[in-house]
Amino acid sequence: MSGVDRIACVGAGLVGQGWAAIFALRGYTVILEDLNEEKLDEAVARVETHVRFLTEAGLGEDADAAMGRVETTTSLAEAVADADHVQESAFESYAVKKAVFAEMDAVAPGDAVLASSTSGLLMTEIQKAARRHPERCIVAHPWNPSHLVPLVELSPGELTSEETTRRTIALMESIGKMPVVLRKEVPGFIANRLSVALWREALDLVDRGVASVEDVDKAVRAGPGIRWAIMGPYLTYHLGGGRGGIEYLLRHIGGSKASWLETMASWTEMPESAMEKAVEGVAGMEMVRERSMEELERWRDERLVQLLKLLWQGA
Repeated sequence: MSGVDRIACVGAGLVGQGWAAIFALRGYTVILEDLNEEKLDEAVARVETHVRFLTEAGLGEDADAAMGRVETTTSLAEAVADADHVQESAFESYAVKKAVFAEMDAVAPGDAVLASSTSGLLMTEIQKAARRHPERCIVAHPWNPSHLVPLVELSPGELTSEETTRRTIALMESIGKMPVVLRKEVPGFIANRLSVALWREALDLVDRGVASVEDVDKAVRAGPGIRWAIMGPYLTYHLGGGRGGIEYLLRHIGGSKASWLETMASWTEMPESAMEKAVEGVAGMEMVRERSMEELERWRDERLVQLLKLLWQGA
């Protein structure tokens, strides 16, 4: 299993719980760490929920054996002391992550990879805290929910070795993830940058009264979203150009969209009115009114499983 046996999951929030579930289900011993026993008890219960959901859905086997591979600790040093790979999912700030990486680097075996689940921070900055072995530090950013969505974005820092990237790719592929590697660091990586561009326009359309929250969601789900489940923007536009492909589209059709861009949102700080309308609009959605958060998560996860089986198994 990629030369890895013991994996430390540092931080037992939603992301850490998802990591722990998928690692344990794929045969790895998992040491789940957080600040106190109460958080760990809640986290283990969620990990078990994820593991049993995945096995019931046919995406794993032997939930009891998987849970038997999950250990817990409130000691960061104990969590990483014998780990072959560390997956950090602590609070999203440079100060917190650098403090955690400094301690992990001082205690973890010298050949253990130290990976961060950060959703947008740069490893070049974080790995400055790893004085012993900055070359074994890398971003491995999952996509929520982390126990289901295949994407993992790998973003090496300036001091990250090729060996670290290679080993992380192998580990992620061993648990059924689809890793992509950034050739150059940018805040937010690939998918979050694409997502936030769409999110800004979605907020702006509602804020300007162009459409309701529910209709914006419907437009994405029933239009581009259904295509995005099977192909990304480049292949989408290549097919949209007919026989001439993407070159025809960009040279003869794409130019007409320039006038649209002039009318689109360009703000970098969310207007208060957009935030208020988003909150009000989501609260008014029929599905949100009628279902609890747990029921919504179950609804989402069941449909994600159906998509995974259709699109990704054996791909």
